[in-house]
Amino acid sequence: MEHQLSKQEVIEEMTRRLVEYYRPVRIYLFGSEARGEAGPDSDLDFLVVVPDDTPEPIMRSGEVYSRLSGLGMPKDVIPWRQSDFDGRAAHVVASLPATVVREGRLLYGTA
Repeated sequence: MEHQLSKQEVIEEMTRRLVEYYRPVRIYLFGSEARGEAGPDSDLDFLVVVPDDTPEPIMRSGEVYSRLSGLGMPKDVIPWRQSDFDGRAAHVVASLPATVVREGRLLYGTA
């Protein structure tokens, strides 16, 4: 019988794979799962803060989704360059970065 991963184990494994792929500065889980409001059909929303010199093909590649496959959870991944993310988080209250910092869960890196 195959072991079914818990949601927390899936989040940890996806985080590990995101770190391997992006070599990020930080990874946040945000959205309904981070707020504790996830339903049975909710996906996992990740915002990955990457170094400013991350190559454009990595930023735009759909390959990250194939690397996250096989874990039985729908997911969305948004890569964001560090200087732009930090600037918007600090200065644009209604921006996605500010919301993620305020309501999200830091999975990797330091704030």
